[in-house]
Amino acid sequence: MADLPRLNGVIRALEAGQHALTCFAPAEINSAVAMSSSKFDGCVFEMEHNPWDGRLLRDCLQYMLNRAQIAKAASVVPGVTPMVRIPVNGVEMAQWQAKQALDMGCYGIVFPHISTVEEAANAVGACRYPRLKSAERSAPAGIRGDGPTTAARYWGLSQQEYYQKADVWPLNPQGEIFCILQIEDTRGVENLDDMLKNVPASAAFLSVKATFRRNSAIPGNTSTKPCWNG
Repeated sequence: MADLPRLNGVIRALEAGQHALTCFAPAEINSAVAMSSSKFDGCVFEMEHNPWDGRLLRDCLQYMLNRAQIAKAASVVPGVTPMVRIPVNGVEMAQWQAKQALDMGCYGIVFPHISTVEEAANAVGACRYPRLKSAERSAPAGIRGDGPTTAARYWGLSQQEYYQKADVWPLNPQGEIFCILQIEDTRGVENLDDMLKNVPASAAFLSVKATFRRNSAIPGNTSTKPCWNG
């Protein structure tokens, strides 16, 4: 199997020791078209505080594709890497929206309200296919269902190539899936060291100032200023 290029632009920037510039954007077709030609490394479609609409997310992914851009680059590497923030909170221990988003072709998932090691492991596991316990990098255990046809087609890979790349980075250096855990309360902060120690597959943690203030009973400005913490 020929060596495959790095597809995820956020991961590519981080591997090069650079800042990965990523923004949130509404899950709308016009927004997807605008983002496709932007200078960002990645784009997170916001579906946590909006109705979950798998068909709309799929449309956004398609409108992120630019044939002229693909032809000029002579590569399947996306100009801007599409990701999504899903609605379910960590305590719900759900996986289905992450599974659907990955099966459509998303390169990363933002999981809101992650507060414990168990919630973090569940989030990461939702982004991984199961493998034998004796296999290298088998933990956290994968729980993603097997339906890669659409995602492989969207990434421009064969199914076997997709299986090779569809794992979480940096746990798997060849992985293309970026798993972001959102810390929004004091419990999450208290358990952060344990999450870093016991769930090494987490690519990044995102702290949300407004939600954290409310959950911490800290008065003040509730403006949201996310910050990426690798």
